[in-house]
Amino acid sequence: MIIKHFIKQYINQEDVQYIIFHNGSIVFKETIKTLIFLGVFYILYLGLSNYIHWPMLKWIFASIGIIFFAKYCFDFFNKYIDCLILSKDGLTIFSRDWLYKYKTEFFDWNKIETISHSQDSVWDKILGKWDITIQLEHGIEFSFENVSQPKKHVKKLLTLKESSQIPDEDETNKEPAISEENISILTEALSEVVKEYLDKKKH
Repeated sequence: MIIKHFIKQYINQEDVQYIIFHNGSIVFKETIKTLIFLGVFYILYLGLSNYIHWPMLKWIFASIGIIFFAKYCFDFFNKYIDCLILSKDGLTIFSRDWLYKYKTEFFDWNKIETISHSQDSVWDKILGKWDITIQLEHGIEFSFENVSQPKKHVKKLLTLKESSQIPDEDETNKEPAISEENISILTEALSEVVKEYLDKKKH
């Protein structure tokens, strides 16, 4: 997935298990505003062009319209790739702002206490969008808004959280390593014991 590879450039987690993105409704309001603005802007241009016969007028309006549309495209992309990244070690919140600014926050699974989902209004039900609320230790919580299929996402979050609390079988069965220093001490002690035994046997 192209977006997944793009995001992995900005985070430290290699074992990305799952990524939760926003619902498409996150840009619904901005899209409507942009279309209305461009429509009104074009009508204004048509009205002025009937009275002002200046060749540069259309280029000025076109430039302003393109700049405004480009800003909308950047905002659309940034909101589209805002996400929650789930890995074996924990949860990463990833967000971008404008062109080069981005922000990541990482939380270990053991710092997450509860995970829930909710809808706040009738409008949320119409658009099929939900909010996922994650509560951390010390009563701190944050919400990741406008998501689809919340039960699926919450189930994945809980599954990874629970699996992080199960001890690794290899680690559990691993015998404690003996350092070279300890081996040298044991060898010297054993030599002393053997030496004493041989001396007593001679006498």
